[in-house]
Amino acid sequence: MHKLIFTLFLILPTLLQAQVTLSDKTIIYSGQINKQNNNTAAELLKTDPTINTFTITSGGGNIDLGMDLAELILAYKLTVNIKQFCFSSCANYVLLAGHPTTIEPNTIIGWHGDAASAKWLDSDIDAMVKHLKEPQKSQKWQALRAHYDEVIAKASLREKAFYTKLNVNHDLLTVGLKPSLRSAAIKQHARGWTYSPKVLNYFGISNISYNNWQPRSVKNFPLLIISDLN
Repeated sequence: MHKLIFTLFLILPTLLQAQVTLSDKTIIYSGQINKQNNNTAAELLKTDPTINTFTITSGGGNIDLGMDLAELILAYKLTVNIKQFCFSSCANYVLLAGHPTTIEPNTIIGWHGDAASAKWLDSDIDAMVKHLKEPQKSQKWQALRAHYDEVIAKASLREKAFYTKLNVNHDLLTVGLKPSLRSAAIKQHARGWTYSPKVLNYFGISNISYNNWQPRSVKNFPLLIISDLN
């Protein structure tokens, strides 16, 4: 898994055992966004053309798989419903894909960066090659560094194209990384940030039905609340 440069935002909650189920005309996607869950959702949509709603509770997952899931939702023009929790790749991509997306009251929505702000740390690569001897160790280290940097670069380009297609300002994913806000997040021991509906509208998000929702920060998952950009 890619690690954020700012380790403050690394820790994600263990929510539910990952699973995808079908109830009436609704796909219920719970837990990590991963290939298996995405494939299950795709198969359900292929076999049942009456499905019209996608309910998700997720702490996120792989960047590309998050975009894959969002593209799937867009392709089938599903309504997205978020009742409990949506963080990281769930908020970055799935939130934007609904026709519309409904956020229920008391739901926690949070962001912690874009694709470009994530990378494998040098220390992670050190651990991968520690069993090797020179010169193989240095050669393998450089190859892994180049590989993971390429993965992030490709994901970043795809992410920007996704936002351009939806006509949403990509700054949505990076405002909380600005030094002043990052300092505030560190003081609050925040795991990321969340926005008011006013700010989300500012970024060009027009597909959300807020249903009296307002951003929340809770004790077991503190978030910096950004209510205004002025």
